[in-house]
Amino acid sequence: SFLQASSSISDGDPLQSKLHSLKNETLQTQATSGSSMSQITFRENVIPVETKDLRMALLKIQDLKSDWEEEEEKKNNDATSSSSDDAKFMELLSGYDDAVSLVNKELKQLAALKSGPAVNAKKFQLVNLLGYSKYQKLKLVMGRNEVLTNGIIQTSKEDDEGMTLKHLEEVAHLYDALLQDARAVASLPGGGSADDFDGDSSSAIVEDEFYLEANANVLRLRSLRCYYLARMHASPVVHKYSEAIALLDQAERLANEALEEIGACDQMEHGDALLESLEKVAAEMRGEKCRVLALSYLSKSSSTGSGKCLLQRLHDYNIPSSPKSIAHVPPKLEPMACKPSFFDVALNYVSEYPVDELERAMEEHNGAEAASSGILGWFRRG
Repeated sequence: SFLQASSSISDGDPLQSKLHSLKNETLQTQATSGSSMSQITFRENVIPVETKDLRMALLKIQDLKSDWEEEEEKKNNDATSSSSDDAKFMELLSGYDDAVSLVNKELKQLAALKSGPAVNAKKFQLVNLLGYSKYQKLKLVMGRNEVLTNGIIQTSKEDDEGMTLKHLEEVAHLYDALLQDARAVASLPGGGSADDFDGDSSSAIVEDEFYLEANANVLRLRSLRCYYLARMHASPVVHKYSEAIALLDQAERLANEALEEIGACDQMEHGDALLESLEKVAAEMRGEKCRVLALSYLSKSSSTGSGKCLLQRLHDYNIPSSPKSIAHVPPKLEPMACKPSFFDVALNYVSEYPVDELERAMEEHNGAEAASSGILGWFRRG
């Protein structure tokens, strides 16, 4: 937690300990005066933060988030990963856990009180504060996992081998974690109005704009997860083409639904970027489906082939039963006949053949051969 981090800093550099103590005193002053983090906005509701401890926890989160973003910017500029960045990230997550535990503690205290307008209003505030704290934590984790996923995909595209089975497994695993977090976001408490709140934090989910955006994101992540699972099944190592085709059909259907839902959410954060990215992946899905259908057809053939790729067997009736590829990339080298450079140069000066002159020369040559025949001709040659 934040207190444990404070004690570890105090045991280290004295200057760092002094700076941290000054920062802590500043946060204490801001939390006591209520000048900062006096309210938050969540699901179209402005919720006041009345307790000092909760304001202090939210201010610490704000400070930790600023430190982590600075560390992220340094890492991006240096293009290297650092352990301090991971430590600050885990410290930030711990700060959100502290805020969630404080809100749950206050909710337990209110649970023993009899329901009434004042108690329900207080519970409504705490339920929205709980949803806000959990949402900020999940949003942070999902953003980091999205960056990791996009990094693996981009790195594999630049690699000569492309996306290997190991890359596909890593991406599918990350999308599985993202999907779990997205479903958790869709089921977060909060929203609605204080007048409609009945005092039960586990009541029916409010279908507001936040809920619709969360469900649209769930559809998007389901589609992407199905797509990369399909690519795993269609890989040369697994080659389960029928399962891959079924998963691609499901991925394409979910992608179309997600595009409609995201397009309907006008205020969705980064909605345009998500639409553009998903449209590109949907086009890849259609191309991948054609490729898998071709491989599935080729794998069902009973003939034995010579190992040639499909482009070299376009007019062949017999097709190999286990083709390795549709085309050789890059194309294989093939021997070809080449003419000596002499004939290439001389050809530029050759005109039409003089047929009449050639016939006269042949007649003269044949006549000379006839005159030289016989015994005297043999002596003349001698």
